[in-house]
Amino acid sequence: MVVNLDDLKSIILLSHLTDPMLEKLSDIALTAEYSAGDYIFKEGDYARYLYSIIDGKVGLELEKTTNTHVMIDTIGRGRTFGFSALVDTEQKKYTTHARAMTDTKLFAWEGTQLEMLFYQDYEMGFLFMKRIAKIAKSRLQIRNVQYLDIYS
Repeated sequence: MVVNLDDLKSIILLSHLTDPMLEKLSDIALTAEYSAGDYIFKEGDYARYLYSIIDGKVGLELEKTTNTHVMIDTIGRGRTFGFSALVDTEQKKYTTHARAMTDTKLFAWEGTQLEMLFYQDYEMGFLFMKRIAKIAKSRLQIRNVQYLDIYS
């Protein structure tokens, strides 16, 4: 499938990249579709792909007990998840479950391909990882507020 640059520009993580950078990303982009209720990955799975939502909603969950999951965030169009494919270099394990809340269409990039691309284009890698750090910080702040709500 040919990936449209405008679709890539709709992804918040990628919106600051140049067209030549987006073209490099489009060359290695895959698309995937999930039905509502399907798990995209589970906590502890090997973290192979970084995902961005083209359409739909994804819930990020933690497993409280074997049969009990707690929703920690719901993300929609333009948002990215599965950072462990790039950030968790030793373990490469996802830290949450990701479940399609609606029928969902995603971009997927294999972490090792992204890393190779970033070695070839350091500026792109820096801009990309800087944005991932900002998103990770935001998600940690949300989680901190949730913990404060639970324990106050």
